[in-house]
This record gives sequence, C-alpha cells and structure tokens, in this order.
Amino acid sequence: MTRRTLIMIIAVLALTAAGCAGPRPGAPSGAKGKEPVIRVLVLATGAQATIATTGGFRVTSLGATLLSSEQGGTVTVQRNGRSLQVRLDSNGQTGGSDEDLVIEPSGGVSVGGVWYSGTIRAHVNASGAVELINELPLETYLEGVVPHEIGQPGADAYASVQAQAVAARTYAISRIHMNRDRSFDVEAGVADQVYKGRDGQNRLATSAVRDTRGIVLMYDGKLCETYYSATCGGHTSDVRTVWPDRRSAPYLYGALDRDARGGDAFCIAARNFRWRYAFSGRELGAILRQTIPVALGVSADRVGDLVDVRVEGRTASGRVKRLDIVTSRGTISVEGDRIRRVVMLDVQRGRILPSTLFDVEVIMSGGRAGRVSFVGGGNGHGVGMCQNGAIGMARRGYSYSMILEHYYPGGSVQATY
Repeated sequence: MTRRTLIMIIAVLALTAAGCAGPRPGAPSGAKGKEPVIRVLVLATGAQATIATTGGFRVTSLGATLLSSEQGGTVTVQRNGRSLQVRLDSNGQTGGSDEDLVIEPSGGVSVGGVWYSGTIRAHVNASGAVELINELPLETYLEGVVPHEIGQPGADAYASVQAQAVAARTYAISRIHMNRDRSFDVEAGVADQVYKGRDGQNRLATSAVRDTRGIVLMYDGKLCETYYSATCGGHTSDVRTVWPDRRSAPYLYGALDRDARGGDAFCIAARNFRWRYAFSGRELGAILRQTIPVALGVSADRVGDLVDVRVEGRTASGRVKRLDIVTSRGTISVEGDRIRRVVMLDVQRGRILPSTLFDVEVIMSGGRAGRVSFVGGGNGHGVGMCQNGAIGMARRGYSYSMILEHYYPGGSVQATY
C-alpha cells in the first residue's frame, strides 16, 4: 500500500464513521473521597537489594522500629528463607522480621540510582524474590509519570499534558481497585505506566497534574480504561481486535483522529505518522525464525524459508487483522498486536514494528520473496488516546476535556477528591 492508498483507506473510514455517532451519557455525580496511596513496584530482585536515603530514616516492620539513623546512608535488605534481614551499612546495625520491612526516610530514598518520594516497602513474593515497592500519594506518583509518558510538547500544547494527567490518574486508580489483594498496584515500566520518581520531572507536567488534581474519566458510572499510545496514524484501534481477552467498552471501539469538519489527522505532525521499512527476503526470514517461536509458541522446525507475506484481513480502523507468513514448511498466521512482535525491526534491541496499520509490498524472485516492504502509519497499539493526536488537538485550541471526550467517546471528566 502506497502512502496515497493508506490515506484513501483512512478517508473512506472517515465517511463511514461520520453518521455513526451514538449517545454520550454523562458521568453520575458521587461523593468525593481522599487522595489514595499507590504502591509501585520499582524493583524485583533475587535475594538482596540496596536502598539509599538522604537525611534521617528508620526501618520498621508492623509499625515497630528495627533500626534508625539521624543521617542518610545505605541499607541492605536480604532475604533469609521467607524472612527479611536489614543492615545499616555505615555502622553495621541489623534487624529482621518475618513480615515486610518499610524504609521511612525524612528526605528522599533511592533504588537503583532513581530517587523517589514516599517510603519503600520490602516484600518477599511467592517465588522468593525481594520486591521493593514505592508507596506514595497518587498525585506525587503522577508527577513522576506524566513527563515520561507525554514528553515535553511545550506550553502551546498544555491541554494535552492535562489530558495525559487525567488518563494516567484514571488508569492508576483503576489498578488500585483491581489489585487490592496483590503486594503492589502497578509496575514502574511499560507494563503499566513509565514512572521514574523524582527524575525528569518538569514544571509543565507538574502543573498539569496539580491543575487536574483528583479528576478522572468516567463512563456509565465506572472508571474508564484509559489506554493510550504514541501515534494512531489517523484512526484509533478497537480494543476487541487488539486484545480480545481484555474488558471492552464502546469508548474503546476506535475513532477517527480528526474533527467532524474533516481536515488533517490530529497526529499528522508525529514522526511516525507514516513510515516504511524494507527487508530482503533472506533478512526477514532470519528475523521470523527468531521471533515466531517466541511470539507464537510455535516450534522452530515449523518455520521454513520465507516464500511470501500476505495481508488476510483488516479491522474497521484499517489495521491488519491477520498476516499470513508463507514458508517452505507451511503457512503461519499471526493476528492482532502480536504481528508487531513477529515482524521485528531489530531482534537484539527489541525494536518491534511500529503498528499494525500497514500494507505489504512483496517483490518476488525465483518464486520466493526477494524483497518485502512494510508501508504504514502510527506507532503503538492505537487503543484509546493518541498522544501525538492530543498534542495536535491542544495546539488547535481544544481543552483537555474535549481531547479526552474525543478519544474516549461518551466519557466525561469527574472529580473524585
């Protein structure tokens, strides 16, 4: 598919969707609560971990103080069976408990060189690994999330940073509710939301968090699943085709990345709005022999020499629903977001295909694929808010609530505390 063909597909989708707008129920009112504390897994290690502090601190277990210091320093936490031992490295003080340990600093606390607010809880999980969990107020957590998720788009796109803050807050609160029985609510990486504590915080993101304090996105009386990704390429994805096993709702069925008057997609200025990657047949075949067994659980013996690559179905957003990889030992079908982890750009560095919004151009040679090009657009799974689209909307004068209501149709903002 050429760039022109890709644009035509999005244009047809725009005409189809124009008459499909449904009712937009408002969020019900409810009693406001208190700001919650969130538990963030920042490290899971084999048997031992080191934690640094600035200023005085104490180490407690079930509220009882095991050791303390009036000065900053490092403590080493070590697993001993199902128990935890702690040592103050400066003077050799030790303590231990069969329960979790909590490092309570008067200043900052550091794990792996990253500085955090709040406390650090040490916990032995079911597999025997030592987990270090940062416990802190939700709004403080968000100040360490938003700048790493939306970047620094500038003051002219401030509404997009506010929208990111609301989306991140909504996601976090939903995980707090969902994971009550676990030792932590969210992880600090891409499995949930990228969180780097105090590192990399900036004024714009901090202001956006504070200006939207306590505000979440609701749909039909429930918290929205506020998924988001970098660039949708012109149309967001339907969650049912990306992650069929996850909870779905009408606001995640996909939407055009433009307003009702038409015009360019909101994310048109994004670096990966359109892209092209080409491989020789031999190069792609070598990649597939590494990725297919891992991504699909298929025996490596089933992956023969590459013969052809075919698109065998598309979703309503134009994304590839099924990709057939024809090899000398049979055809292997890949569906949904797994396609991106099969057609990898760099296996060693873990670089996956930017999105599933693409077409395939195959030049045959001697009855087999001699050269294969993937021509597409977007970056990420495409479900929910398009971050670069949000930036584009903000620069066109849309408010953060309008941005959220565009990417989560039928959702509405509400203050929870």
